Amino acid sequence: MYSEPIIEVLKQQGKVKPTLIQERTYDAIRQGESVVGLAKTGSGKTLAYSLPVLERLHHGQTSAAVIFEPTTELAVQTRHVLQPYAAALDLKMLSLVGAGNRQRQLQQLKKRKPEVLIVTPGRFFDFFSANKIKPDQIQSLIIDEADDVLELFKTDLIASLGQQLSDDSQILLFGASESDVTKKCEQLFDRQFLKIDVRSEQVSHVEHGFLQVSNQYKIEFLQRLVKQDDFKGLLFFDREENLEHYAAILRHTKMNFDVLSKKQSKQAQEHALKKLAHGQTRLLLVTDLAARGLDIPGLTYVVNFEIPETRNVYLHRAGRTGRMNAFGRVITLGDDHDFRDLRKMLMPDEVTRVYFTKTSLSTHLIVTPKVKKTSSVSQSKSVPSPVKHKKNRWRQKKNKGYHPRGKEKREI
Repeated sequence: MYSEPIIEVLKQQGKVKPTLIQERTYDAIRQGESVVGLAKTGSGKTLAYSLPVLERLHHGQTSAAVIFEPTTELAVQTRHVLQPYAAALDLKMLSLVGAGNRQRQLQQLKKRKPEVLIVTPGRFFDFFSANKIKPDQIQSLIIDEADDVLELFKTDLIASLGQQLSDDSQILLFGASESDVTKKCEQLFDRQFLKIDVRSEQVSHVEHGFLQVSNQYKIEFLQRLVKQDDFKGLLFFDREENLEHYAAILRHTKMNFDVLSKKQSKQAQEHALKKLAHGQTRLLLVTDLAARGLDIPGLTYVVNFEIPETRNVYLHRAGRTGRMNAFGRVITLGDDHDFRDLRKMLMPDEVTRVYFTKTSLSTHLIVTPKVKKTSSVSQSKSVPSPVKHKKNRWRQKKNKGYHPRGKEKREI
């Protein structure tokens, strides 16, 4: 299916067989069609859209492929994934992200003339409005995590860009969930799209569990959860303030954890991710923005400290585990009301209650049998009561005060 240079890199990385989304979208993308590709997270979407696009490019076509990512972290991660494939085809890549130095990026763009650009929307339109990137250069416009990019950023700007592209160019929208934007893509970009949705055909190896606990005991339950034999996970918070609050509490415990925050430097973020990937820490506290699109090898757990606001957020979090058909667990903490809300958000059969055992979690509540107490009557028959000495009788009374005896009492 792929060209020889690409096949060699795939073999080196142990990728023998293409995934379902890669197989279904390859021919259409290779032939230059515009495609909406929908597949579950962790199913190989990055290689699905990128490899056929890279094969269509030729050395010297500056800015011929532009890949939009919603965050800097995801843009950098995508660059790392695609770098060996681009090098095998003698293509140059460059990341244009808001967190990087603008002047240095501009110099690299002029000097290297890369064929592939991996961008965040803000920095791209900064260069585009300055005429540093021209629409007639773009042969393939790819919007990864399309539901996020098109909903978080100004849709009209990206739609206008798509309408300025040449007739023989292609636009690719890939994501894990469908939104109003992907449904109306033909109106937005004024062109026809081929929709390829394989989500219903994909077998998931991720279990979705609910651990019932009140707020005051969540930290205690979290400590027990991290002690599970195969635990290596992300703990999600809705807001940065909540993450910092509970991180301060957890630092007073013996829990082995780290934090991934937008306030950290890039070096600190990369260090935290490496420690989790290499097993030096077992838990990483994150927010949705910081952890969007993260691909951490061997991640077995995703934990929601509280219920996510939307189904889309839940699915993106869940997609961090069970990637490429591996086993994973998503555990949500909350009370009985939260459980009902979560079942309404998802399909009722998707999530089940889970309970602690000694070394793992179980969907069955294990009740410890009560030990039958021996009655006091039978105890008195079998065990003779000790004989109390008369002299010690007064000492054994509960009231230790003055108690007149015999003669003194009569005299009173």
